Amino acid sequence: MTLIELVNKFRTALENMNPLDFAGTSLSVSKFPDASCDDASLLLAAFLVDNGYPNSYVIRGSSGGNNSELQSHVWLELNGIQIDITADQFNKYGYNNDAIILESDNQFLKTFESINDGEGDFRSFVLKYNDAGLMSHFEECYQSIIEAVA
Repeated sequence: MTLIELVNKFRTALENMNPLDFAGTSLSVSKFPDASCDDASLLLAAFLVDNGYPNSYVIRGSSGGNNSELQSHVWLELNGIQIDITADQFNKYGYNNDAIILESDNQFLKTFESINDGEGDFRSFVLKYNDAGLMSHFEECYQSIIEAVA
């Protein structure tokens, strides 16, 4: 499958799932894509690895938007391509972001002061926190997504 096909399948699965399917992650507290960019990106990175697209990195942005009014946002970068499946959450503030950003140079994402926060796959990223409970929550969420994608 191509990268865009995989990302589309993943995003569609998240849109159709219930927040209750995501206990223990930010996806459980609001309806996707709202307030879920961090955890959705970590889960997407694992999905990409499992489907032949390794080495995506978590990009953390701050002070973004036209007037630096957006405090934070998270997306992935894979071989110079920005992958964002939650930027449309900001459309209620007057932005016009697609449901999926998959491009090397995106004007909206460029508004953020950004840093590379390391490997995106939750199975590596969450290890930084040495929290078995958190890892368990992510693994359960990921399994739910995999079942929804199938």
